[in-house]
Amino acid sequence: MFIVVSYDISEDKRRTKIHSVLKGYGQWMQYSVFECDLTPTQYGDVLHTLPFSARRYANG
Repeated sequence: MFIVVSYDISEDKRRTKIHSVLKGYGQWMQYSVFECDLTPTQYGDVLHTLPFSARRYANG
């Protein structure tokens, strides 16, 4: 599945953590935008690895 992830996080530590997780799964396009082509398993891994506060918005 192809997903686009964007985020607007002011806290440097949290933003850096999310960036580090996502760069392992997709292509960094702009400051806070990634394009990811993920298998269902990888998608689950991303959700599991992201901090809870970021995950709560992942499923809309």
